[in-house]
Amino acid sequence: MTCAIETVHVAYGISRADAIRDALRMEGCTERVVALPATLSHGPIDPPDPDTRQAWVRTVLRCAPDDDWREPEEPWAEATTADVYPVYWVCLTDAGEHACFLEFAFRMAVRPFDIVDATGLDFVTRDGVRSPWSLGLMRPEDIVTSGLRERRRPYSEAEAHAASATWARLRAENAPLRIVRDGCLVSAPLTHFDAALVAQGRPEWEIVAGLIGRALHHLSFEVDPPGQCVGDVVLFGRVLALGAEGALDVRGAGPGMRDYEVRLPAIRPHPDRIPG
Repeated sequence: MTCAIETVHVAYGISRADAIRDALRMEGCTERVVALPATLSHGPIDPPDPDTRQAWVRTVLRCAPDDDWREPEEPWAEATTADVYPVYWVCLTDAGEHACFLEFAFRMAVRPFDIVDATGLDFVTRDGVRSPWSLGLMRPEDIVTSGLRERRRPYSEAEAHAASATWARLRAENAPLRIVRDGCLVSAPLTHFDAALVAQGRPEWEIVAGLIGRALHHLSFEVDPPGQCVGDVVLFGRVLALGAEGALDVRGAGPGMRDYEVRLPAIRPHPDRIPG
């Protein structure tokens, strides 16, 4: 007797997976949802070894992640084992989601799976028409009312080959950052977000978390196209680096972003000397 293949829904990040699970339950679907933990839009990806990536955060970004930051390998095995048929949920305008999806497609090695792609999705809510650039912006009720599940389709073999080739190229480049540009995931230098951090600085002292919060909001909602977001761990590391370079004044004993203060220096560096 042939065993039935289990359908498993897959997404980047715990919060997104939780929202998808809740939305499926609202529609009477009890299928399992797996959250992939790796934020592959920053750090080394050749190979995407958890220990190497954690060491990169500690040495290159010069800030200590939480002890539980290490990205486990087990969810990847759950999502790509031959015993399941994956349904991958993604919005490709989010760099973190895009990178995680490409790694998933690479690991599937052209084995068949389905995709639920929210890229370019428009739907009506009580607040008007929404066009989320990330699944992280969608509540379970948004996922249901938008009919997102109805966009499920098989991911073609040609698409799988193209995704694998893109990720193989990005792996070979092994850049410190990856960003979305013109709908594609591309490599970027570590200094890519530095100018945005300095532009959000204030002349008075404030905790670093305040500056990072404004920079995240600016990159997520105020640039064109929106969604040029990055993790706070990366921005925290860059604030410390900009402090060492004199582009920002930084003081404090650390180790966390609430243990440091930051301000614009009294004598601003010339804009051409700010990395980014």
